[in-house]
Amino acid sequence: MSPRKLIGVLMITALLAACGHNGNDSDFSIGDSNILDGGIHVHDGKATLHAHGAPEAVISAAGELTIGQQSIAVNDAQRQLLQQYYQHVVAVREHGIETGKAGAAIAGQAISSVAKGVASGNTDQIDKDIEAKTDAVTQSAMKICSDIAGIKTAQDGLASQLPAFKPYALIVGEHEVADCENDSKEDR
Repeated sequence: MSPRKLIGVLMITALLAACGHNGNDSDFSIGDSNILDGGIHVHDGKATLHAHGAPEAVISAAGELTIGQQSIAVNDAQRQLLQQYYQHVVAVREHGIETGKAGAAIAGQAISSVAKGVASGNTDQIDKDIEAKTDAVTQSAMKICSDIAGIKTAQDGLASQLPAFKPYALIVGEHEVADCENDSKEDR
């Protein structure tokens, strides 16, 4: 990973690590980025989906679906897909925090390596020290990609089985999954 790219990753992941964690009562959002079209907001054990031109859809951890404040009847298979969708959304946050912590650890290592390199005059060792630690960040980032792929799989299953869910089936596209995986592989 190039030093410039590493600095950007470290800044973003350090911010994620600073977010803290409060279980299902956490308030976080996915969206407004190149990863997702639309958005997902999680608060108080519910995921709220925002799709362009559609009312809000809310998925509970138990697999209940509400669209535009109207409860949608689901069968057992659909409920299971809704639960999987919710679990993958929450996992994005968990793995984001994990990635942030790994990035923060690298930032600490980078500061230490720079200080040692400057003090000793051996600045060539700085990149080697940091590069050796980046694997933890890459592995955590790959978990996020897996979570996004899980959202996409559940989303596609829901769209095919539950007509009311179709407007929300565009939140995660195939290209977002591929882009995430390709970006993570490039950083190796």
